[in-house]
Amino acid sequence: MSLEMDDRESRGRKSRSNCAAIASFSRHSFCGRLSLIGMTILSLACFATTIAADEPTATREVLLEQMRALAKATDVRLVNSDRQAQQVADPIFRYDDQPRRFVDATIWAWTDRGRPVAFQKIEALDYGEAATTNQLWQYCLASLTTETVMVNWPGGQKFRSQKPGVEFRAVNESPAVAEASAQRKRQARELIRTFSARIFTDIKNNTQQEMRLLTTPLFEYSDPATKSFLGAAFGFSTNGTNPDLIVLIEAREDGDKLAWHFAPARMTTGAVTLKRHDTKVWECESADSRRIPLLTWTFFTTPRTALPEGDKP
Repeated sequence: MSLEMDDRESRGRKSRSNCAAIASFSRHSFCGRLSLIGMTILSLACFATTIAADEPTATREVLLEQMRALAKATDVRLVNSDRQAQQVADPIFRYDDQPRRFVDATIWAWTDRGRPVAFQKIEALDYGEAATTNQLWQYCLASLTTETVMVNWPGGQKFRSQKPGVEFRAVNESPAVAEASAQRKRQARELIRTFSARIFTDIKNNTQQEMRLLTTPLFEYSDPATKSFLGAAFGFSTNGTNPDLIVLIEAREDGDKLAWHFAPARMTTGAVTLKRHDTKVWECESADSRRIPLLTWTFFTTPRTALPEGDKP
């Protein structure tokens, strides 16, 4: 929200600057006719600059409302208990990914009793050559629960996970879980920085790259009864801020006390290796995108209604 406000303020300053130039031109012109022509040209330039600056904002607002409606129409349920997961009202993260032609994208979360059940990306994809661009929605949903989930989308698209989405493992040699929530949050952020990830972007040519840990958690959650901080979901990205790997850092029961655990979840077809310090702690193989549905996550595309010509990104 603050970024959009800054953009509006910047456009307002530019518009006022252009209009000031018009007034200055009028005061100092020696020829009335030339002054009128000059004012007309500069007025048109001022108007065009303001409209051009407003178009990206208008497009983002339209896309956000469309993505909100698509997320709301997604039904996520826990299979064993047949409970409907609760959707978080607003997107937990927003990004774009120019190399993959995602002009705008959001991540939406579903929870059960405070803990995350699933994350879903909804991405506005421009596919094809510039002259024949196909506008699509790409959905990418990953289970983040130790149960199995069933998901239904409008149009008959369905997904049922074949196994739990995550498996929690102890974070060895981690500090004792603090009592206060503020301290727990700090501990979680410190622990995630002990992890690193690499992704194979091209298996045939053995091309891989280091993934980047996003600076802030995608999602933090607390115990609904005590309001104490339980955990956070962190993202590792390949391109820009698009998270291809999710890692949960959570305080879970370990005997008669709480202890820190981690659980990775993929949102990419690429093979990923996760390390803690220099030791490999988890990996996933490259996924065949033609083998749909996958075991714990899925993705698919649907047509995207074209925006008016002037509103396209």
